[in-house]
Amino acid sequence: MTAPGSYNPLRAVGIGITFVDNDGVYWTVTERDATDLPGTRGPRCLIFASPEAIHRVWEFPAGWRDLSTPSLIALSWAR
Repeated sequence: MTAPGSYNPLRAVGIGITFVDNDGVYWTVTERDATDLPGTRGPRCLIFASPEAIHRVWEFPAGWRDLSTPSLIALSWAR
């Protein structure tokens, strides 16, 4: 556990993946351990990161790395 007010980045779980959306934007998706995150909605989350935005998704399938690009795009907008 970290001291109050200190920053503790989420730990990556497994290998991340990269895809390009319909607008040509590159996204990197990583699964993160969120057990020590205040206000967590679950033990893990997905982080979708691009140069312009970051999305956090709490509910996702176990095999998310095998999803097609259109399915990853749809999942990135889930909450």
